[in-house]
Amino acid sequence: MGRLGMLKRFLAFILSVSICASVFAGKSDKRISVNADDAYDVSMYADKLQDIAKEQEKLDSQIKAAEKDIENKKTEQKLIKKKIDSVNKKIEVLNSYMTKLEIDIASSRRQVADKQKEIDENTDRLKKRIRLMYIAGESSYTSVLLEAGSFYDVLMRVELIKRVADHDNKIIDKLVSAKKDYDRALESLNNQKAVFDEQYKELKSEKKKLNKLYNSSKQQKADYEKQKAALEKKNQEYINERKAFEADLSGILTSSYGNSSNDTAREAAELSANDALKSLRESISERIANGEEIPDSECKYEFSWPVPGSYYISSGVGERWGSYHTGMDISGSKGTAIHAVEAGTVIRSNSSCPHNYGKEKSCGCGGGYGNYIIIDHGNGFISLYGHLTSLNVSDGAVVNKGDVIGTMGSTGYSTGDHLHLEIRYQGMFLNPASYVSLN
Repeated sequence: MGRLGMLKRFLAFILSVSICASVFAGKSDKRISVNADDAYDVSMYADKLQDIAKEQEKLDSQIKAAEKDIENKKTEQKLIKKKIDSVNKKIEVLNSYMTKLEIDIASSRRQVADKQKEIDENTDRLKKRIRLMYIAGESSYTSVLLEAGSFYDVLMRVELIKRVADHDNKIIDKLVSAKKDYDRALESLNNQKAVFDEQYKELKSEKKKLNKLYNSSKQQKADYEKQKAALEKKNQEYINERKAFEADLSGILTSSYGNSSNDTAREAAELSANDALKSLRESISERIANGEEIPDSECKYEFSWPVPGSYYISSGVGERWGSYHTGMDISGSKGTAIHAVEAGTVIRSNSSCPHNYGKEKSCGCGGGYGNYIIIDHGNGFISLYGHLTSLNVSDGAVVNKGDVIGTMGSTGYSTGDHLHLEIRYQGMFLNPASYVSLN
């Protein structure tokens, strides 16, 4: 069995036991849509990688055969070009797959944190009970019975003792169950991290292979430099368009385009966002514990998946050929329902882009987003949904978590039907993979 075949089986096993339940900005290649039952199925990635690997083996064999004959130099160049395309495809799939793993890892971390909190709370309860029993003394139960004034009183006191004992047993049972769940979640998290690290090594290896192929001949290097120059020119045009758009939405969106430290800026924003989320969630939990009912229209800062039924991520956050992709692309079919990831108020939207088809450059609508919706979730958090076909909401609308707000499309700077999702804190983009849950 090939290495990728083994990887496929390994990944399928690991993620099957998981309890957990952003390339150009707004640009997406071939789209794949799957069913809800496949939300945690990684076979689509493994199959695609295996197909690419087979194609690469065939091309390697053809390259070696062509190298023996100088007269077949043109054939060799064509085959190297195909190999470059193949490696680029593999890099794209690996990037997408790693974004999916990031979602799984973030979900498992939340599961581990929740179970740890549950364990701590039940441990505190049990400590209090043991302390009370110690203070009362070992004969406390006997004393309770002997102090009964009548047979009826004895029965009532026996029932009281039984209920207290049952309560203690339930606390212990919850602790044991929570500990088992914690151990399983932690094991799943560690396994997911190991797979992600392995894929990162594979990605670095493929990038090294790509550079070697580009430098394998003067012709290939010249073609690469020409292609790169053309892409950088097109990217700069798009960056200028996005900057103008974000300037118009100052106070809502903040850009770090033109700065080589995009990742550093994003990571700093995520640290601030995580601190804010922790405080907000603790406040909400305390309100619930005090018996307050939180209305559906209020954001609880638990971001859900925006496209139930479509789980293939075609592009994640990060650098893409001189540009920087500020969101996560989720593939699907034109017209697929898009849901609000959390409750909030629509603060900006656009529905005027008629260019609803795949294209290799921006049509100039909506700063590249085409038809889009921006929802304010309060406390500095917003979500943005780009390239929509249609909108179900307008500015000022109050939406609940899960409400259908529009449909998927390919408006703006998009090569195919997909949703471009962004989650931002104080205008700065975050990595949605670290915040949305698949369930």
